[in-house]
Amino acid sequence: MQDGQATGLVPRSIEPEARVGPCAARNKLLRCIPKTELTVLQSIATDVEIKPRQVLHHWRLPMEYVYFLGSGLVSVSAKVEAGRFVEAWLVGSEGMIGAPCVLAPEDPMPPHRRVVQVGGTALRIPTPAFLAALDDLGALRGVILAYINLVLFQTSQVGACNSLHSVKQRLARWLLVAANAMESGELPITHAVLAQLLGIRRASVSECLEAFEQAGIIRNTRAAITLVDRAQLEHSACSCSGLIQREYDRQIGRRLRA
Repeated sequence: MQDGQATGLVPRSIEPEARVGPCAARNKLLRCIPKTELTVLQSIATDVEIKPRQVLHHWRLPMEYVYFLGSGLVSVSAKVEAGRFVEAWLVGSEGMIGAPCVLAPEDPMPPHRRVVQVGGTALRIPTPAFLAALDDLGALRGVILAYINLVLFQTSQVGACNSLHSVKQRLARWLLVAANAMESGELPITHAVLAQLLGIRRASVSECLEAFEQAGIIRNTRAAITLVDRAQLEHSACSCSGLIQREYDRQIGRRLRA
């Protein structure tokens, strides 16, 4: 065959398989979408480190970025009075930070403050780019709407819990939800932070944690709480943590198993 002679075969370029970054691989929402959509999302995103006490979104200020956590823990807090915030819900690697910009993209003053409680990593995406991608990526849009539905359930359940259940039950519920969000029984968080998030006295937190430790449920140090006996902790909690977990399984878990 002479050089340049046609062979009847069309040369085919082989595209290398897109690499899934560490944050995308660990975030449960992103694990629910096809790789084609994940590739698009990663092209507009940056892997970043998030540090304890870092404010990702300030109350009543525009959301410049949305975040998909690969690790760490973020509290979303409602303002109850000047300078005081109480936690409304938690976000770990099961979720995303920036739900209001999906529901009301034109709102320049979204409520709530989002603060990192446990450092980790996240996939950060500029909000305008994320919203544009959401219009084109159907599977991602479905997963995000399911997650927002879960958040609405979680916040209403926490509100009912705070109204009816004891401090001990509420604290046990928080520890269980946080452990699920972090996929870890090691929670590097202090009594003071817990008291602030739950809107209760620090002395009450310390008293409950001491009772849990004496019962062999947790191991408690100055800067961390380790879950030792999860079954006993679940018994000490109200039913709210189980209800939240079952709703997560219904909205998101089934997609992971599909």
